[in-house]
Amino acid sequence: MHFHAVSAHFGGPKPWEINLKSSQKLSTRYYDDNSTPPRHNAMHPRLKGKIPKMLEWRFTKADWIIWMDSSVKIKKNLDIPEEIIKTSKGKPLCLFRHTKFSSIQKEAFIIKEGIKKGNQYFSTRYSGEPIQNQVETYLKDTTFKDDKLFQMTFFAYHRSMAPLMQEWFLQNCIWSIEDQISFPYVLHKFGCDYSYFEGNALENNIFTWDWRSRENGKQTSH
Repeated sequence: MHFHAVSAHFGGPKPWEINLKSSQKLSTRYYDDNSTPPRHNAMHPRLKGKIPKMLEWRFTKADWIIWMDSSVKIKKNLDIPEEIIKTSKGKPLCLFRHTKFSSIQKEAFIIKEGIKKGNQYFSTRYSGEPIQNQVETYLKDTTFKDDKLFQMTFFAYHRSMAPLMQEWFLQNCIWSIEDQISFPYVLHKFGCDYSYFEGNALENNIFTWDWRSRENGKQTSH
């Protein structure tokens, strides 16, 4: 199988370089403002980053696409494709559980409270986004059970999941760029099966989550 790892960072210095090795066929791509036109007049950097995150299957013929946020540092000497093969067990999605919550309602509440209190992490990302209306709309669907939340910092999907990923991108355009809010609903609508990676975004054997270094503009490599 062909695996393809992708990451992106727009609107600031490139935090790190992709340097991965595997016994499987593996290609990589990193998007930044130097390799991709900024599009300042048409698209915010955070929305622009959703294109490689959700639509990279359009630009590669790989069987599996691996997304890595620019805030992750892959642990040394790790064969990520082998981890995905071990985790997937024949399922087309490999996901991490959220570190704290298990519903989109809770996620939306924390964001709302964070913005109200002036938390810069939430304010710079989600101020003005119609997150509450988004959640209320999803909850009007009586077939949707709000009991799952995923940490979309790192995930992998088989290219057969392209329709799901395209709908996820559309939800980020129609509603909000808080993609952890829309993903559980899209997953429900498509009825796709998935496997969990061991651990969560804070404690796992694949990467460390170092968003503070990214926010401070500290460049690293892995």
